[in-house]
Amino acid sequence: MKKKVLTTTIATGLMAAGVLTTQNPASAKADTVPTGDNTTSTTNEVATQKSDAKTIAQDNVNTAQTNLDKAKADTQNASDSLQKAKANETTAQKAVDEQTNKVADAQSNVDKAQADVTTAQNNVNAAQKTVDDAKAAMDPANVQATVDAANKAEAQVNQDKQDVATAQNNLENAKAADATRQTNIDNAKKAVNTAQANVDFSTKQAQEMKDQLNKYQGIKDAAQKEVDGLNDKLANVNTITISDVEAYKKAFNDWYTGSKRGENWTEEDKNFLNDFMNSNTYKGNAADKNITVDINHLTADQIKELSLFSADLLNQVRNQLGLPKVIVTEGSLKLAKDVTDNYVSDNWDKFDHDVDGISRAAEENGLLSGGNFYEDAIFSSDFSEASTMDDLKSILYTGIVTMIGGSGDEMLHAAGLLGVDFGDDISTGKEQYFSAGTSMFPIKEDQMWITKMGHFFNVSKDYIRDSAKFSTTEVPGTSTEDLVAQLNTTKTKLASATDALNKAKDADTQAQQILAKNKAELTTAQDNLTKAQNVPVQTETAQKALTDAQNKLATDTKINVDAQAKKEAALGDEAAKQKVLDQANANLATAQKALTDAQAKQKVAENNLSAEKAKLASLQQVANEKTQDVKTAQVALDDVKNKLAALENAPLLVKAAEDKLAAAQKVLDPVENVLVSEKAKLSALKQDLADAQADVTTAQKNYDEKLAIQTKAQTDLDNAKKVLQAIYDREALEAQIAAQEKAREEAEKKAAEEKAQAEKNGYHVDGNKVVDENGNQVSNWTVKNGQIIDNKGKVVSGLTINKAGAVVNKTGQQINSKNVVDNLQANKRTQAPVVQSKVAGKTYVSTVVVPEKAKANALPQTGEKVSKTTLVGAILVGLGSLVGLFGLGRKKEY
Repeated sequence: MKKKVLTTTIATGLMAAGVLTTQNPASAKADTVPTGDNTTSTTNEVATQKSDAKTIAQDNVNTAQTNLDKAKADTQNASDSLQKAKANETTAQKAVDEQTNKVADAQSNVDKAQADVTTAQNNVNAAQKTVDDAKAAMDPANVQATVDAANKAEAQVNQDKQDVATAQNNLENAKAADATRQTNIDNAKKAVNTAQANVDFSTKQAQEMKDQLNKYQGIKDAAQKEVDGLNDKLANVNTITISDVEAYKKAFNDWYTGSKRGENWTEEDKNFLNDFMNSNTYKGNAADKNITVDINHLTADQIKELSLFSADLLNQVRNQLGLPKVIVTEGSLKLAKDVTDNYVSDNWDKFDHDVDGISRAAEENGLLSGGNFYEDAIFSSDFSEASTMDDLKSILYTGIVTMIGGSGDEMLHAAGLLGVDFGDDISTGKEQYFSAGTSMFPIKEDQMWITKMGHFFNVSKDYIRDSAKFSTTEVPGTSTEDLVAQLNTTKTKLASATDALNKAKDADTQAQQILAKNKAELTTAQDNLTKAQNVPVQTETAQKALTDAQNKLATDTKINVDAQAKKEAALGDEAAKQKVLDQANANLATAQKALTDAQAKQKVAENNLSAEKAKLASLQQVANEKTQDVKTAQVALDDVKNKLAALENAPLLVKAAEDKLAAAQKVLDPVENVLVSEKAKLSALKQDLADAQADVTTAQKNYDEKLAIQTKAQTDLDNAKKVLQAIYDREALEAQIAAQEKAREEAEKKAAEEKAQAEKNGYHVDGNKVVDENGNQVSNWTVKNGQIIDNKGKVVSGLTINKAGAVVNKTGQQINSKNVVDNLQANKRTQAPVVQSKVAGKTYVSTVVVPEKAKANALPQTGEKVSKTTLVGAILVGLGSLVGLFGLGRKKEY
């Protein structure tokens, strides 16, 4: 049967792993496989099916590995495509940046042309002024003024030179300042990016810690609820407590010492036992009070509940005394039902045990019969005929407490319940099969009164004569010890959960602190970037100041040259003055011609300007449209940014795309003539950028799909490996089973050898006969139900049959023709007098069957007639298991 269960479990495991297998019928019924050719065929079939299953599993592993490898390759290809798309995006952005520089150059040329026109309007004015000054110089009245003007012009040139030098120095300083400004901006941007990445990461971490905190809070709450529930259960559990174990053992052992039981019982012993009985009281159960029962016809579930309740109480006592526990089994429950049914069917009405009913039940259940070897009982008349489950539990609780406490001035009941043979030290207790039951009947003594009876049944293993009739299968139940163990385990879980919760709280606090710190650093970095960007650019202003200073120097130099010439002319003769005037007029004519040409060019330029303004309006409309396109592109970029969040360096790619869009925005600014042709190129480059971004989106989707395939392939591989491992495990298990079979065969062989040895050494069993070491049948002895029976149909006391079939005595020694007489003993059984005692205001009455010591030289020969009393007494002494009768009656005098 065990092989069948194991094989079925393995097959189920294989199917759960996704591999279809067929369970081998031969394996499922391994205990009944026939021998011969069929066995060989079946074995080959099993081997073939194992090989097929193993091959299928290995193929699945290989397929899964291939799928995983392909998925990894596809994933790598998707990643390569993604990187290529990013490179294309970078190339497109570089082209946009270069085109923006070309647009800027074109704008610079337009500005330069306008500056040239302005310079040519200035030269005409200067030439006219020179002529005017030359005419004025010819007037003698203006000589001094001309000299003064020349001196002033010279001084102005000197000042202009100093101004140019200062402007040059300022320009160098401005360039250095702007370089520092740009470095500060770049560093600030990097700091912002780093701070933002830290905030993003710590935000995710903080959420994970919060989720973890909630998880452990739930685990802790569940553990606390479980602990509270177990505490509530234990608070309502009935318990029996021995306050001083050593004092109890002393009282127990004192009762057995001396020539008469109880003569060494001290007042200290009695007081301790009285305190024990008075300090342990039954806790009523509200739920049980509402369950009405038929005390004479308990259901199987009710007998089970009462038996488990009583066993728990008894095991509490046994555990405190260090004794083996009692076990409730299917067989002990049936014994309890059969005995109580016999009390009812026998119409029992005596203040005593129904020994005949007990014996019949024992015989029916394959146990040693012929007397009361199993039952302790409590009688009670304190309750009405109507009974509840709470009433019955109260009777059973009181019975165990009073019997363990030695009520009635005896400890035979305690010995029976604790599994101690009469006269043995209390530490020699043994494990027993246990159950409990109840019945109710009228007692006929001096008057009629209704009595309720609680039954306790202890079956020692050596009382079992026919194991087929007495099941030792344990009945499951939850004992107080189980509840305490569960509580301790749950408390440990609660402590672990609390510790984990506290650590999770600390982690959550730290994560929140880190997040707050990173947010503050981000705010600071953003402020620093704003400050760096708000620093004005100085180079352009300084360059303009230098250019202005240089232009002024050039103009003033010409003025100075003219002024010096005028000065010389004013101080010279008239011919020299006329020469200056003539030269000035010539210069004026040249300047006027240049002015006329400049004005003509200006007119053309104005006409061109009007035309370009019209084009500018048109381009402005296009620019507005492209601005909207940029906004749309920005929305699309945000979407790409979200999709690329899982990729390495994705934030840098998004930032680059944003910078490229900003550069593209500048390209859309209005331009003049040359900008028209460049605009077409810009549009084409923007399309390249859009295509690159679309490639990134497609590559991201492809990457995600391939990654999902890879994940599934990995899962398939893992499952396939589990299936293969299950097959290996099954093979190992079957090898283990084969080894166990071999061990069993060796054990059977050893048993056969021991049997042969037993046949050689002395008396042994052959079928239903007893034969000696020479193979001769022992007269007057036969074997029935595993016992040796004499010619009168009586069980031969003191002898048993071991597993090798040898006839042995109590010490396990095999008897033979020489020592058979020495191994037989006879004992008498006597009825002890009725004794009574009062505990807690109630009267307890007990009658006890007590074995006496065997008389010397009273050993019957084989086949000798032995009285029933002597034979029963011998069995009681040999098996050591007599228990008495205890009763709780009305308050009355006896």
